[in-house]
Amino acid sequence: LSFILGIVSGRYAYSIGDYTIQVFNYVMLAIPSFIAGVFAIYLFAFQFPIFPFQGSVNINLQEGSFAYYLSKLYHTILPALTLGLLSTAGYIPYLRNDIIDNANKDYVLTAKAKGLSMNKIYNKHILRNSLIPIMTFLGADIVRILGGAVITETIFSFNGIGKLFLESVTGQDYPLMMALTLFFSFLGLFGNLISDITYNFVDPRIRSN
Repeated sequence: LSFILGIVSGRYAYSIGDYTIQVFNYVMLAIPSFIAGVFAIYLFAFQFPIFPFQGSVNINLQEGSFAYYLSKLYHTILPALTLGLLSTAGYIPYLRNDIIDNANKDYVLTAKAKGLSMNKIYNKHILRNSLIPIMTFLGADIVRILGGAVITETIFSFNGIGKLFLESVTGQDYPLMMALTLFFSFLGLFGNLISDITYNFVDPRIRSN
């Protein structure tokens, strides 16, 4: 979603659509995750009972069955949407500004002079160069996503790894705390590795030997 909104906002800069996306972006930046979680539960669990308001699975289902995993997916939708919408705010302005900046570069003028269509210029040249800084955020987001979100998991009573880490700290469970810290460190290295690998696909100029 952030890539789509960032591309639209950058390509059609200073238009009504761009200003609308910017308003959405500032709202997502301003709302804390615990406020967004409470509003999401109030709207989509109580006013419009579409999703469950707590837990990670229906306890009446047998573990390992298809309905069990379907229930886990169903319980994940609301907290995932809450975190996902808030996370878009971190990508949209960077992608938008990079697209606007790259649209004025000399290679874009050269591509226009060669008669390339604007869709091809944006999709093949401008977008590819604008994605390079975003790849850095991708590595950090892998750590954040897999590492869990303590506040959101607590609000939704979702049994995630972030909530487990908080319980290990408050309960002074040092072996579990050290194991999770080591796991988060591994995720940091893994995220940086993913970023470096992705760089090679986005920009062949920095392809490692």
